[in-house]
Amino acid sequence: MAQIKTKEEIENIKKACRETDAIFKNILKFLPRSDLGKTHKITEVELRDFILFEIKKRGLRPSFPPIVTSGRNAGNDIHPQPTDKKLSGFVIIDLGVKVNGYCSDMTRTIFVGVPTIEQKKIYDLVLQSELAGIGEVKSGVYAFTVDEVCRKALGRYAKYFIHMTGHGVGKLIHENPRIYFKITKPILDDNMVITVEPGVYIKNKLGIRIEDTILVTKKGSTILTKSPKELIVI
Repeated sequence: MAQIKTKEEIENIKKACRETDAIFKNILKFLPRSDLGKTHKITEVELRDFILFEIKKRGLRPSFPPIVTSGRNAGNDIHPQPTDKKLSGFVIIDLGVKVNGYCSDMTRTIFVGVPTIEQKKIYDLVLQSELAGIGEVKSGVYAFTVDEVCRKALGRYAKYFIHMTGHGVGKLIHENPRIYFKITKPILDDNMVITVEPGVYIKNKLGIRIEDTILVTKKGSTILTKSPKELIVI
């Protein structure tokens, strides 16, 4: 029963998503251009601390400890602890806040330096994967079909997608339904709130993840986190 959200619960989650978008907008203001160098003067820990400051400034609490990871670090662990390493290459920023006890969850990946053609290609594949998965979301659809669509869109990079495609969101940051292989067969229903978050993680090289919080509807879905998803280069 908790998977189906009431109007009040949905409104709280929408507010949490709006706050998350506002924080991400300030993150981009906080990160000055790196003059297209290979590294940024800001470290992973410093960016994580800035996110926590922004959350506290709004009188809110984080849905989970913010994740900031970049370069080789981003390819080695999907939920790493931020380090004192300066930002470089792809930078995964995963954050969320609680409004009246209800969570948001969003991930964006930006780039420090000058991305290669191959790096741009991989990023675009992850973005197209996420968009394809969101396009599959609709009341009455098996959750695992969203997972299948995302993996198919990644092509030969699907082997580097090493976690489930999404999960329910509510009072807990990870709730049912789990959006994963056919071993579980939940059916999406009207007024569920879920994430879609494909990623590519190449060990000792790079990591990319794009994630949105999504409201399931009878006609399809509504994306609640609205921050830009085109590749942002700083």
